Amino acid sequence: MRKLFSLLMITLLFSCGGKPNSTTVSRESFEFSYEIDTVRVNSGDLFLAVDRGLSRMALSPDKNSLYFYNSTEKRLDEIDLENYEIVRSIQFTQEGPKGIGSLSVYEFHITEKGEIFTSSFDAIRKMDSSGELMTRLNWDEMDFVAEQIPPMTIASFAGDFNDEGNLFFGTYGKSRGGNSSGEGLIVINWEKEKATLKEVPLLAALEEYEIVLEGEIQTVSSDRFYLQEFNNQVLISTNGVNGISIYDYKSDSLIEKTYSSDMLPERRAGNFPRKVNSMEALQDAVKAKALEHQFGPFVYDEKSKRFYRISYYRSVSPLDGEKWNFILSIFDQNLNLLYEIADFPSFTGNVFFRDGRLHKGINLDDELYFIRIKIKPTK
Repeated sequence: MRKLFSLLMITLLFSCGGKPNSTTVSRESFEFSYEIDTVRVNSGDLFLAVDRGLSRMALSPDKNSLYFYNSTEKRLDEIDLENYEIVRSIQFTQEGPKGIGSLSVYEFHITEKGEIFTSSFDAIRKMDSSGELMTRLNWDEMDFVAEQIPPMTIASFAGDFNDEGNLFFGTYGKSRGGNSSGEGLIVINWEKEKATLKEVPLLAALEEYEIVLEGEIQTVSSDRFYLQEFNNQVLISTNGVNGISIYDYKSDSLIEKTYSSDMLPERRAGNFPRKVNSMEALQDAVKAKALEHQFGPFVYDEKSKRFYRISYYRSVSPLDGEKWNFILSIFDQNLNLLYEIADFPSFTGNVFFRDGRLHKGINLDDELYFIRIKIKPTK
C-alpha cells in the first residue's frame, strides 16, 4: 500500500494583534507558525467521486476513521486516517436489506458502536456497522413529535446525533430545507418517544438574509446554519452572523455569544435586495451577498482544546484592487474569542481536525488528497 506525503511544505511566521470580543480581556499579540502538507489516500482499485470537498462524509467519534460516500455508486468507503487508506467499503442498494431509498443521501453520522445514520429527503435510516438496515425514522409519522412542534411546521432530517446514537438534534420550521431552514431547535429521543423544543433567536437571522424571487411560485435563496453536538451541548451558528448559540440539553439552558473585532463585524452588511422579480435579478442578488462576510463553522481541535473558524469576504481598494480576505478566529473551549489572524490560506468547505491538523479533501487528478494545516503557537 503506497502513500504520498509532503507534496507541499510551507512554514511561515506571523505576529498579529488579537482583537477579541468585549467579554475577553486578553489583548496580547499572538505569534504562530503553520505548516501545510498534502497526503494522498490509497484507494486501491476503487474510484472515488470526489465532489464539493467531501460534502458527504462522517468522522467516527474516535477520529480514527472517515467515512466517504460515493453517491454515483451508492458506496460508503471507510478511510483509515492513521495510514490514509481505504480499509473497507459498504455497498448500499436502493431497496432490500442495505436499502437507502431512491432519494439522494445528504448526511451521514457514525456512532461509537459503528452504527450508521443516513439522512435523505424521505427519512433517516439507521444501519448496523455492516450497512444492514435496522430502522427507518420519519418524524412526520411519529405523534410524539407532531404534538410538540408548532402547527404547520415539520422537523428536519438534517442535524446531528450524540455518540451513542439515541439522541437527534435538528430544527423545526415550515419547510425541510437541509441546513438552510429552521425556526428553532428540536431534540428527539425516539426510543423514549420524547421531543424537546428550544427557541434559538440566532436562527431568525436566516430569514433576515433571505432573497425571495416573487411570483406564483416563490423561489428563495437562504443562508446556511451549522449545528453540531459537543460535550452535552448543541452548538448553532450561521454564515451571516458573527456569533454562536450554545444549548446545554442536560440543564436546558441557552447561551448566545456575539463577536466583533477590527477584522470582522458582528454580522454581514446585507447590502443586497431581499425581494426580486426576475431570475436574473435573483442571481445578481445572490452574487452580491456572496461577496459580503461569510462566517464558517466552528471546528474543534482536541489536541489544543480550541475551536477554530475561517471567515472570508471580498474587499476592493486602490492599493490591493479586488482581494479575497480569509480570517482565522481562535476560541477557547467555552467559545470565548482569543485571537484573530488575517491573510490565512483559503481553507473553506467541509473540514475536520485530527492530531492537531486541519484537514480538507480535494480532488487531484481524480484521486482523493487531504491538504493539512498544523497551527503552532510560538508565544
